[in-house]
Amino acid sequence: MSDNSRVRVSIVGVVVVVLFSTLLARLWFLQSGPEDNLKVQAVVDNTRVIQTQNPRGEILDSTGEVLVEDTASWAVTVDRNLSKSTAARVLGQLAEQLKLPVESLESQYTSERQSPLEPAVVALNVSQPDRLAILQDQEDYPGVHVVELTVRAYPALDDGEDAAQVLGYVGAIDAKELATLKKRGYQPGDEVGQSGAEAAFESVLRGKPRRETIEVDPAGQQVGSPVSVDPGSVGDNVYLTINASVQRAAQTSLEQGILSARLLQDVNVKDRYETLKAPAGAAIVLNADTGAVVADASYPSYPPGWWVGGISSANYDLLQNPASNQPWLNRATEGQYAPGSTFKLVTALAMTKYGIRSVSEPFDDTGSVPLHGTTYTNANSEPFGTVDLQQALTVSSDAYFYTVGNDFWDVWNTGDTQRGLGIQTEARELGFGAATGFELDEKAGLVQDPAWVRAFADDNYKTKAAQLSHSIWYPFDDIYPAVGQDIDVTPLQLANAYAAFANGGTLWQPRIEEKVVNAQGKPLETIAPKAIRHIDFDPTTRAAMLAGFEGAVNQGPPAEGTAYQAFQGFPLAQYPVAGKTGTAQVAGKGDTSLFVAMFGGTPEKPEYVAVVVVEQAGYGAQTAAPIARRIIEAMDGLPAPTVAAIDQGHD
Repeated sequence: MSDNSRVRVSIVGVVVVVLFSTLLARLWFLQSGPEDNLKVQAVVDNTRVIQTQNPRGEILDSTGEVLVEDTASWAVTVDRNLSKSTAARVLGQLAEQLKLPVESLESQYTSERQSPLEPAVVALNVSQPDRLAILQDQEDYPGVHVVELTVRAYPALDDGEDAAQVLGYVGAIDAKELATLKKRGYQPGDEVGQSGAEAAFESVLRGKPRRETIEVDPAGQQVGSPVSVDPGSVGDNVYLTINASVQRAAQTSLEQGILSARLLQDVNVKDRYETLKAPAGAAIVLNADTGAVVADASYPSYPPGWWVGGISSANYDLLQNPASNQPWLNRATEGQYAPGSTFKLVTALAMTKYGIRSVSEPFDDTGSVPLHGTTYTNANSEPFGTVDLQQALTVSSDAYFYTVGNDFWDVWNTGDTQRGLGIQTEARELGFGAATGFELDEKAGLVQDPAWVRAFADDNYKTKAAQLSHSIWYPFDDIYPAVGQDIDVTPLQLANAYAAFANGGTLWQPRIEEKVVNAQGKPLETIAPKAIRHIDFDPTTRAAMLAGFEGAVNQGPPAEGTAYQAFQGFPLAQYPVAGKTGTAQVAGKGDTSLFVAMFGGTPEKPEYVAVVVVEQAGYGAQTAAPIARRIIEAMDGLPAPTVAAIDQGHD
């Protein structure tokens, strides 16, 4: 064999040895090396995790009365993959068996507000005879199931309607919510708090889902018992500051007062007979010493139980219909209104703080006052004679406060912007124009000033000339706010400002959460009152104003307080009440009726503030004041007759 042949044989031999060695190494690796990885992969490929939501926590009032709870309910569900004709037949048969309108079942079946991943819930609280009838004739009900569901129930407040906007509701998670909440363990088909307390305290109420890891065969069917089970935990319970009995009284009083107002003539309509529209309103009661919301009522309302099991298309359309006046809106925290004369609280405090007018300086009220070429008048142009600050609040002299607003503008116009914008500064100090920090949805309201006017003009007018002409701070920009026009506030903000006045200067952050306990009743968290700031009130000014607010309720003729008639027969000597009426003009609509009451505690330091606002309901003394009176009567344990709006024309 030549040397070249031997070399070629050697090379071939090396190659064979290398290939053979590689093959042996690969066989060893496949049999031994990845064993653990293969086992893990096998487990992954052959197991599934089933997640089930545990019961949500309860929502209770401050006394421990259950407002919302989970309860078992027998339901009828229908598969979504039925043919159109089969679905129609099945729903017709179910309607006959359950004695329900077929339109109701069809609305539930087609509702887009139910999870598309599950059979549609078409009926809840199904009786045992109906359940048995469906199960016994299963062949007549293809795709129909009788299942026991855990659903939210509202045992204390008329199926929740007395506090629907406060309590809120839960609903199937949508794609947008899932994208945000998936990292927190939420899955398609889960229910999540959508509004009110259900949404605000979702992380507390939800608890931890139950998770079962199961083995499945190649067809996806479970094999044997679960590999592991994490039982999770039920949700914790949330106590609200709401008092259920006061909430019921507030909702009932609000509804009665609104219905009564609709029977009264709207005296501002001169060319025809027309009654007050009074389509909607709100009432809120606040503890002045802590900021705790005792009642939060909004009208119109609706049963949050409509959302249980998925709201029907018919009910959803009803909620969205403009003719329904937005029953889902919490008007106490999200309604924005001109406060009318109730805003004179701010003007009066600013007036003395910034040296515009003293408490005792007299003013001759002739019923109107000419300012810058415009005549501004009292309600019905009623003259009140010589008034000081106290009496101006009692009789609600607009002319007095118009001139205060004009004096502020005069100061601003001389270049003293700090003093000249005293009304706006005091308003913000009292919490207007900004969110309060309340846990539920709220609006910020609006306090206008020259900077806001300039920004508005820049955003809404295209030419420099138009922007400039609409950026001017005119006299009426101070004159109107002085009596609560061209200002937007929420009833919550208004109540909080008066609460600060009532308690001597502490502006609390309003709150509705009292404490959190677990399912066994163990305290987990107690929510302490939180002060936003302290406001220093001049003692002489506060005393005069408080006397003026007391006079508005209890001063009789001849210089009658604006709410005097509304509180006739009320035992004021035993249960003192101070208050302020308000009537706010709204372009193209009827006047807004407002009333603020301070009561409880002592006359010098009232414990509670109640605010009532009713849209297009006339003077503050007509509709809002009688509603507030009934709420106070209920809280004091006095007889509380049906609310009747009164036919009288006081601011």
